[in-house]
Amino acid sequence: MRRDRRLRVAIGMAGAAACLAVGIAVITGTPVLDRHEPAPTPVPPPALVTAPTSDGMPTAPVKPSANDYVLNGIRYQARVAGAELQVAKIDDRPLSFTWTPTDTKVDFRVFCTIPGNAWASGVGAVVLRLREKAITTRGCDNVSDPLPGERFGAVLHENLGLRVGEPVQLAATVVDGNGRELTPPGLLLGAAVYTRGETRAVDHRFNDIELPVFAQFHGRTYRLAEGLAKQTSTDWFDAIVELRGPAFEPYLVVCGVHGSAKAHSLELAGTPGGQSYEFVPADGPASGLYLAPVHPQAAGPVFIRQVGLRVVSGELFLALYTQYE
Repeated sequence: MRRDRRLRVAIGMAGAAACLAVGIAVITGTPVLDRHEPAPTPVPPPALVTAPTSDGMPTAPVKPSANDYVLNGIRYQARVAGAELQVAKIDDRPLSFTWTPTDTKVDFRVFCTIPGNAWASGVGAVVLRLREKAITTRGCDNVSDPLPGERFGAVLHENLGLRVGEPVQLAATVVDGNGRELTPPGLLLGAAVYTRGETRAVDHRFNDIELPVFAQFHGRTYRLAEGLAKQTSTDWFDAIVELRGPAFEPYLVVCGVHGSAKAHSLELAGTPGGQSYEFVPADGPASGLYLAPVHPQAAGPVFIRQVGLRVVSGELFLALYTQYE
């Protein structure tokens, strides 16, 4: 079983995760972008900035747009499944940039690459901070994702101190498991803010858990097909949610825990290899959403469950996205 471990960082937000509902968030306004800016120096070797190894999921070409943000072949698309790019930055060093919101609902999308390191996710993670408060983190990959904006984040229903028309500072750094800054050769990191597309509740019984109706993966469009959520407790029998995956077609699994500010561990099963995840509040409130692509396989149960020494209370949810076009 592969392990996607969330790295601990030094700066956190106590109790923040209790206030999030998962989905895509809204921000509008004038983009603060330098379109197609020149590559920084030193430039990572071109051979190391490549697409990931095939995961068996279908792909489709994405037409370039004049409003895309592109650097070294890595692209934050101007529009992804109904979400619109407002600000983005990619560099080979720590990022720091200003963004002026016209809406207080935001979606943060980050990536990090440490080329040539098969264990990049265990070495470092990119941490995005808003006014020095950790908002989200994501483990590094060993090859660059050419479309980092495809992986949507979380809607934060908490007061982040954002005010319409008031500039705020965003900063992104790569750190190790002890929160120490990393600057390995060939490092590339990026951060962006997108608008929200259409959303709906995962489960009508839990209207505060929302996901985007449409998602993009490898250039293909997927639609939210079904979802399920349940209130968990310290009872292990209540710490699992199950859906049936479709037969012989690719789909996306999105899962997480809503309403808990405590550290917790999750295990996804019924997908090739399965995956495990660990949420730490210090990673920031937008880091508790997990997406797993599933290549075509026989129909069968897919479930997410809490694991570890203690089951935390909250709302455990699971959603499936199937191909739309």
